Amino acid sequence: MSETLIQLRRRIKREAPYVGQRPYSHNIIRLTLSEIDKRFGRSAANKAVVDFKLERKGFNEEPESIDEP
Repeated sequence: MSETLIQLRRRIKREAPYVGQRPYSHNIIRLTLSEIDKRFGRSAANKAVVDFKLERKGFNEEPESIDEP
């Protein structure tokens, strides 16, 4: 059974305070953001970055679309 967007966001919220303190929190958040992007879209992943103030912890919003030449 796959996790819902709410469950994935809860995982990020739970791990965010521990980035830089616990050894795998950064990796867990990165993988979770990647899963959100893949399953729910880039805008949902970017919203999580903003909502949980992840910019302060080294995460960035990704462009919604990349224009290819």
